[in-house]
Amino acid sequence: MVAMGGCKVGVGVLLIVLFVMVVSVDGQAPIGPPVVGGPAPTPVPAPAPLDFAPAPEPAPLWPPCDGVDVVYQNTLVEKIYPFLNDTPWLQPYKFSSIVTVTNMGYSTVEGWAIGMNFSNNEILVAADDMHLEDGRLMPVDVSNGTILTQVPAGILKNAIETAGDFGQIRKTFVITGTEFGQNKFSMPKNINITQKGYNCSIAETFFNTTMHTCCSEPNRNVTLTDEEMYLPPEKGNFTITYDVTQAYPGSYLALVTISNDSPWTRLENWNLSWTWQENEFITKMLGATTRAADLDVCLNGLAAKTYQQMDLNKALSCSRSPEIIDLPLGRINDTQVGGITYCCRNGTLWPAVLDPEKSKSAFMLDVMKLPPQSSKINSITPPGNWRLGDGRFQCGKPRRIEPTIFPDPYLSHDTSAFKTWQVTCNETAVKRPRMCCVSFSKYTNESIVPCRTCACGCPKKINPVCDASASSMLLPYSAITTPPLNRTPEILAWAEMNHKVPPNPLPCMDYCGVAINWHIVSNYTGGWSSRMTLFDWSNKTYADWYTVVEMPNAYLGFEKAYSFNATAMPPTNDTAPNTSLLVTGLEGLNYLMAATNLSAGKLQSVFSFTKKTTPNIREADFFPTKIYFNGEECTMPEGFPITAAASMLTSTVVTLVVVVMCSMILFL
Repeated sequence: MVAMGGCKVGVGVLLIVLFVMVVSVDGQAPIGPPVVGGPAPTPVPAPAPLDFAPAPEPAPLWPPCDGVDVVYQNTLVEKIYPFLNDTPWLQPYKFSSIVTVTNMGYSTVEGWAIGMNFSNNEILVAADDMHLEDGRLMPVDVSNGTILTQVPAGILKNAIETAGDFGQIRKTFVITGTEFGQNKFSMPKNINITQKGYNCSIAETFFNTTMHTCCSEPNRNVTLTDEEMYLPPEKGNFTITYDVTQAYPGSYLALVTISNDSPWTRLENWNLSWTWQENEFITKMLGATTRAADLDVCLNGLAAKTYQQMDLNKALSCSRSPEIIDLPLGRINDTQVGGITYCCRNGTLWPAVLDPEKSKSAFMLDVMKLPPQSSKINSITPPGNWRLGDGRFQCGKPRRIEPTIFPDPYLSHDTSAFKTWQVTCNETAVKRPRMCCVSFSKYTNESIVPCRTCACGCPKKINPVCDASASSMLLPYSAITTPPLNRTPEILAWAEMNHKVPPNPLPCMDYCGVAINWHIVSNYTGGWSSRMTLFDWSNKTYADWYTVVEMPNAYLGFEKAYSFNATAMPPTNDTAPNTSLLVTGLEGLNYLMAATNLSAGKLQSVFSFTKKTTPNIREADFFPTKIYFNGEECTMPEGFPITAAASMLTSTVVTLVVVVMCSMILFL
């Protein structure tokens, strides 16, 4: 009974406590005994929150760009070995910088590249997935500046077509290298993009670590590109297509086609080279071959670790920069090394206007990839730093174009390449010494306006001594068949006969292997005629030779050539009118033979012209303005033959003037 009573008391106390807590929590009464009969407390309003204004955004360091915005930020300069306390100007430092390129304009930027000029003898060691435009491999000395680009060609889309997607309109990469003597900041002298038509402002430096430039776009045309964007094909003297025809996880097949698209250049003994960007190597090739195998690169490198089951001793070329040459004609149907359409031309590429079938050369190669690309079937990087010929041509970087279509000649089914890149090569401004020269003569003159002095370059040591800067002396017409080395007696005799004092020393000869004489044979009321003679003073025979004769004012009057085949040159572009004749040898006259026993190989033909279509033609227009031999431009003479009658008339007028003046003096 006692226990039960205590329990009831405890439960009651607990209920009272809970009631008090509930009332307190609800805000109706404070904790403690309730106040009976008192007024309810007045609630105190909570203080209003403070009204803070948002902080202003920091002012931009530079205004928005109306094209491509380029920012270079130096993030690290660190002293590295060796430590040179006695010669601090030679102390090497590691530097690291971030380069950001953003397309803020209207147009998509295709095939962009960024140029940088340095000032501290920098050596570039790494640049993420960027490559040097000239194809050199890192590490490389860039103290004289460099151009970095993407291989294949990079694309910066515009914000309009991507809704401002920075992943498509911006490219950021880190460059790392070594500099000397600068222990605080590593900044270039200047930065810019090399895109044609873009005008870059003078780069400005901020806080010693940031450089900025804005490259204004040439127009405000909005570009809308497809999901997989292809660049438009380019035109050049030579175009090279790199078609990936089959792709596998660790390798791929590529068809390389070289096309001669120049108007009259013929390339002989072509050789092609490039630099692999991902350490690839060649296992097999059809239609061409390489000069060297360089097997040690495979046997002692990553290839041996990756392909342990492959006999790398049978690889065709492991070189990072293989040199590829054509096969002789006899290998066209060789199933082991030939059998490719357009293969095995012995290295000769004709202009398409002469022979379209002989203007292409092609070969196929089996390319092995190395990690990390070897596991990705879609990861294919074309070679960079393409080089064609002997240095006369400058090749651009690979451009991704629409895949090549290969029609089936037997089935109504076309196949296309997996991926296609195009490289264009154009003749450089710096040209090699010329191989031919031109002389002019005329039926009314007994002398010849000869080839220029040192027309094809002079040797460094000349014996006997001659003047390389003096104008060439007139030759008697009979001397045209005399070897150039033996013409001195005839030159001196001709000068004495015409009362001319020869210079001492005499002008140097032309030193050309091929000389072309253009001789005016006749000039009459209805037309005129000329004779072109080719002389080969070299020890080389020219098979299937050709010339291009440029005659702007006489071209429309051409009628025919008699011993040569001469036709109108097809237009070289869509706008410029044609003014040239394409001249080749007829059967039996298509070989210009080498000189033998001091006698030149010789070919000639007469050309006839009418004046009906050129009624106002002058005598000076009878002579070509340019002549090309086998695609090589020849050096033209310094002047034209002077008509004998005109010369005599001038002499008579001068004599009369002198007589009149003397008479007036005597009269006075």
